[in-house]
Amino acid sequence: MTRPRPVPSDPAALAAWDAVPRNPAIDLPPAPEEPSLLTLTVELQEIEPRIWRRLALPGDLTLAALHPVLQAAMGWTDSHLHRFHPADHAWGGPYFVTPFDEEEEGDEGTREADARLDQVLRAPGDQLTYLYDFGDGWEHRLTLESLTALTSSDREPVCLAGAGACPPEDVGGIPGYEAVADWLRGGAPDDDVPAPFEDVEQARSWLPEGFDPDAFDAAETTTAMQVWARGEHLPWHGVPEPLADLVRGLRGGGWVQATTWLNALGPRVPVALDEHDVRRAARPWLAVLDAVGDGVKLSAAGYLPSTVVEEIAQASGVASWWIGKVNREDLTWPVAALRQHTQDVGLLRKAKGRLTPTARARSVAGQPADLVAGVLERLPVGTGFDSHAGWFWLLGVAAGEAGAALDEGVAEMLTDYGWRAQTRAAIGAVEARRGASSTRDALESMAGDHRALDAELVVRLARGCLLGVEASS
Repeated sequence: MTRPRPVPSDPAALAAWDAVPRNPAIDLPPAPEEPSLLTLTVELQEIEPRIWRRLALPGDLTLAALHPVLQAAMGWTDSHLHRFHPADHAWGGPYFVTPFDEEEEGDEGTREADARLDQVLRAPGDQLTYLYDFGDGWEHRLTLESLTALTSSDREPVCLAGAGACPPEDVGGIPGYEAVADWLRGGAPDDDVPAPFEDVEQARSWLPEGFDPDAFDAAETTTAMQVWARGEHLPWHGVPEPLADLVRGLRGGGWVQATTWLNALGPRVPVALDEHDVRRAARPWLAVLDAVGDGVKLSAAGYLPSTVVEEIAQASGVASWWIGKVNREDLTWPVAALRQHTQDVGLLRKAKGRLTPTARARSVAGQPADLVAGVLERLPVGTGFDSHAGWFWLLGVAAGEAGAALDEGVAEMLTDYGWRAQTRAAIGAVEARRGASSTRDALESMAGDHRALDAELVVRLARGCLLGVEASS
């Protein structure tokens, strides 16, 4: 962190001291009209042998966007705070403000998101300091080597050269790392394990597998930089933003559960549904839409006509397993629920005592694949607690979870996010399942009737909610 200024004791001097900004704004020149391709070196300070990288980067990168690129270029894991300083103000003086500085520390100043790399490094020899992990105190010096014309093919970051492996996280700064590196270069003798390790087993289990302090590969570094620049290293990449926002709000056990399920999703690619999948998934919605037609008048109590209820029950398959007559909506809850879900996903609208198809429903008429994709885009169902439970439930199902483990995982994430039950602090599995029930019922209605649920299709549909559906040819 920045070094504290001595606080004056005289009241007048104290008032003047308080009036001076703790972190004054950094005077930056205007951004160039045309960005250039910058070639620069990044070097860890005060460590031997040198650990450095030569990078080619577009000059219009903001410092906020540069941060993950540097993490990947060096080999860090973004597990600690960071900060950019003008080169002559490292560990003191003005610095570029991160979201953490603003939100947690109340700092003011020039935001790193508002400063471009080519505003800070403008001519060969210009420098910038990047600090990472204020405990271990890793100081990186960025030095501009050259500027060339930027083309569309130069937009992605590239590592041109370098040397030395990145120190492991939390190794104890330069002294700790040098001791570990010397031990490894000396053959890692069992009887001379460096502090803070108790024995060789602890050292080997703590260090990254196969760690070599002198290893470096520019091609692998380039791949990592481009993955991080696209945000694909983040566990929530490629999922809908509402779910990503929820995950970012988790801590502790809920965070562990969410990231475990996110990692289980695998590649973020649209889900392929074959003709059978589409026909089955579209069936419940078509049953309702075909029965409603251009619109139906509801009873005084707000129910569908008996003939429409019967038509929906027959077409959706409810009639094959429901015990009793299927001519009254108030006595046939599967039909009532399906009708409500059809409204929830934006296919029906109730107004002035009539139920009519929406413009969305009319736009996908005769196109079952588009109908299914449109419904999946509207899940989860509900707001507030129900929406959050629905998102977490979809994530768990898409990751292959089921049963009690699914409900318990959703409950843990809901509790971690801040929801509380009425009678106790934590959300239980029952409350979690109830919150996700509308989303679950809507999705499961697309995977078979009450007696023949296709569990694998449920998973594919949940994945379609999160990753999208492959366009039909």
